[in-house]
Amino acid sequence: MSEDPYVSAVVHLVDASETDRSAPVGEGGDVAAEGAAVLAGTTAAPVSQRRFAGPLEIPVPPSPHPPTRVRGYFTSAGFEVHAPMGTMFSIGAGKARFEGFFGVELVVDEERLGAPMTTGSGERDLPLQGLPDEIRRVVERITLPLPPQLPGLE
Repeated sequence: MSEDPYVSAVVHLVDASETDRSAPVGEGGDVAAEGAAVLAGTTAAPVSQRRFAGPLEIPVPPSPHPPTRVRGYFTSAGFEVHAPMGTMFSIGAGKARFEGFFGVELVVDEERLGAPMTTGSGERDLPLQGLPDEIRRVVERITLPLPPQLPGLE
């Protein structure tokens, strides 16, 4: 068992027409500019501080494209942001980061391979109410995924 297991969640964005997907996801100078700012040390707070900051303490990166702002926001918050697929992308981090950031307890059954992960109340959706308004307007929901259905794991 690991001390702080890795957790992944899927961020579902609102309908494409509402998020202005006029530019292809992941293209443009926004991501490169953000990376350059991190390397140059000109971001709002060092990564070590952002990893422990709460949702409203994380600045929302400027971008004309809402999906890019959302991905940049979660990157700044200390989450790994994985490749987008349509109006979804996944975020990952240690269990403690998810719990501290979203303000919920996560239940991980590490003894049972393939067991679903939930919040302490048994939900699979993470709360959005603590996120900044401009992020909440673009994010429909953030879901803890069901484990894959593998033969023999029931």
